Amino acid sequence: MAKCFNSIPTMREDVGPVQHMLRLALATVLNHYKFYMDAARVAQTTTAKALLTLLAESEEEVAGKIEEMMARGIVEAVDLAGKMMNDDTPDGTPFDLARAETDPRLFVCNKALEQEIKAYTFFLSIAARARSEVISRLFQYFAHVKSEQIARIRRVCETF
Repeated sequence: MAKCFNSIPTMREDVGPVQHMLRLALATVLNHYKFYMDAARVAQTTTAKALLTLLAESEEEVAGKIEEMMARGIVEAVDLAGKMMNDDTPDGTPFDLARAETDPRLFVCNKALEQEIKAYTFFLSIAARARSEVISRLFQYFAHVKSEQIARIRRVCETF
């Protein structure tokens, strides 16, 4: 398990603005990881449990990327964000709501989609309000990562 799970980041004032924002992103991702793992533990079907575990593992990967940025810097993420400026907004349309009431797979899909759309919107709002171009691009990168997760959720859930 990634080292980030040994301690939850704190928002201390003795770190620079980039480190502070990385800690904020890490806290968000760790909350999503916990949400998915908790939901997987109580999932009633193996398909739902597998999907939730996959989503938790995806969050763990993102947490690892953030930890790497905290240790090595953010240049690569900032460069990537500059190249991804024309990303389309991900499709947040819920899956068949009527079926989601009786199909636990679609219920899980809609909850996961809702969770990731909130994170995507949160990261974009930070990017838009950032006083620093570097922090803005960093959070554009995080929003892009979330849009990839949303696309992955859509690909899997459209098969149900």
